[in-house]
Amino acid sequence: MLISTLLTSTLLLGAPAAAVTVYTAKATTAAAAAAATYTAASTDQTILQPPNPPQQQNANVAVQLYDGGMTGMGLPVPGSFWGFSIELSVAAMLMGENGGVLRPEFLNYCAVLESRAGGVTIRVGGNTQDKAILNIDGNPSGKTIDKYKGTDASPTETPDVHFTLDLFKAMAAITNLVKVQWFFGIPFINVDADGNAGLVMQNSMSYLGSSLLGLQLANEPDLYGPHLKKSANYSVTDFFNDTSTMIQRLPVTQPIIVGPSPCCMWTIDDLLNDGYMDQFSSSLKFVDVMHYPNNNCATGTSAIVPQNVFANYLTHTGVQGVISPYFNAANRAVAAGKQFMMMETNTASCGGFPGVSDSFGAALWGVDYALQMAYGNFTYALVHFGGQNVYYNPFTPPPTNMTSVRQWTTGAIFYSHIVVAEALGKSNQARVMDLSLDGNNPNRAGYAIYENGVASRVVLINYVSNPGASDYTAQIAIGGGQTGLPSKTPTSVKVKYLRADTVSEKYNITWAGQNMGQQFKADGRLYGDAQVDTVNCDPTAGTCSIPVPAPCVALVFLTDEAYQNSGGLSGDASGSTLTFATTTTTGKVHPTIDTSALQTSNGRSGADPLGTTSKNTSVNAAVLSAQVAWTVMTLAVGVSAAWVLML
Repeated sequence: MLISTLLTSTLLLGAPAAAVTVYTAKATTAAAAAAATYTAASTDQTILQPPNPPQQQNANVAVQLYDGGMTGMGLPVPGSFWGFSIELSVAAMLMGENGGVLRPEFLNYCAVLESRAGGVTIRVGGNTQDKAILNIDGNPSGKTIDKYKGTDASPTETPDVHFTLDLFKAMAAITNLVKVQWFFGIPFINVDADGNAGLVMQNSMSYLGSSLLGLQLANEPDLYGPHLKKSANYSVTDFFNDTSTMIQRLPVTQPIIVGPSPCCMWTIDDLLNDGYMDQFSSSLKFVDVMHYPNNNCATGTSAIVPQNVFANYLTHTGVQGVISPYFNAANRAVAAGKQFMMMETNTASCGGFPGVSDSFGAALWGVDYALQMAYGNFTYALVHFGGQNVYYNPFTPPPTNMTSVRQWTTGAIFYSHIVVAEALGKSNQARVMDLSLDGNNPNRAGYAIYENGVASRVVLINYVSNPGASDYTAQIAIGGGQTGLPSKTPTSVKVKYLRADTVSEKYNITWAGQNMGQQFKADGRLYGDAQVDTVNCDPTAGTCSIPVPAPCVALVFLTDEAYQNSGGLSGDASGSTLTFATTTTTGKVHPTIDTSALQTSNGRSGADPLGTTSKNTSVNAAVLSAQVAWTVMTLAVGVSAAWVLML
């Protein structure tokens, strides 16, 4: 087992006398341990063939904007629009065990977005929320989350989850550090249970306070029958009756419920037509849906071949086709005084596709997909996390038995979160307009972002993997020309690029010249020198010529205020003014690892609250060597308690 001693000291970390708590752990010998293992997804290096480039495209594309706004813009959305949905069963693994034990890498990823968007939006829930049990007095194992083999017929083999108040404490602590706002899933399956759902609701509201945006009631209820969570013939009427019973028994005193959360068998329009919003209006704050563009749950000969669908993620018209069916429901919700949101989404269900979900193409798609929803009057859209053996995670910790020798892995789609955060900024007044760029060319996308009637930013996407031959130049004008309006085109603009050599790339991706790190080498921070281009505009033509290489996303800042309001280059080069140290693990352990010991290392003791991934882990984890020691450093940032940042 691990024998820990506590040392405390105060160090100067580029800030006035920041308090640092250092935990030193030394490994002792063990008789046996299972071999360290990678997950299948973590080692899958599938690289797909990019679609063939189009034969002929316009080299110059006009982008005509208007001062004061454009007809058809979406409603104002916050910079934290493009957030995260974390499966309840893996929440502690990603975020930390409790209010005093947090993951510094997770905080860093959040800080990257918070510095640009002003906050981060996260939902904790998913399939595992429906039968989850809150153990007020703690789990017998001492862990924050215990998982037991489930009994339903879900293709993801959903476990039963028991969790403790430590989860809410961790969430509250994270909010204090990086301004996260939360959605949380309420257990729904046992409608006539002993008040567990009420306990979850009361404690989530108590611990999270004003940072709690809403409580989701039911998760994919249209699959309760097929997945045998309820009766096989579970109907809309049954769902309405269960919802009514739950709301009557819950301590609902104001609109805070999120629903109805259909995904697959029922449409949101049908549920609204059947009276969902009218019947539960007094409790309902958000009307939500859940959607994955493809179903990757099938196996064998029915399974989808990733190469066959890769091109579907690389067209603007494809994104429009996925989102436009929700426009009517979004408008109905807004008209009724409710907000409309995408509670859970990603590239494909059941973990995503190798070579697609973890590719640069997914990052391009994510930017387009998010902004299309903002244009369509969604208030939030949340990208789902699964466990470690999936392809679509925005970021993933290493397998538990490798945490002392490996860092995290940044998924390509996380870069879309950075771009969208900067595109929308911190004003909470961003209104998005789909420009139907180049005659709604499927290989290109363009969006204008207005704030308080001022054209502030333009997003330009090039989906084609054909550098040079498929580049284009966007000619941006505000008024002037044939509009009959005075020209408001600026004298110069700033431009940041999201770049990779091909849409198939996994890790060599840059945002404004910076990179989040290679596989197993990320700590949630951007590295490298930031590159922001300044483009001088043509005062005679009244246009700004913006190069859009293939493939890439270009984010154009039309005003200095818009640039600063999106994080600019304040603080460190990433725009983040707060980071959390993680370097002690790799800095201290990498040079001193005994390879033979590593081969039998389980990485953590069987008693560690994070658990392990190997069999028979009630025995000790194996040693690295008698002399190996590592440290876990934590910062007490703006709080009175000492925060333990887990590595």
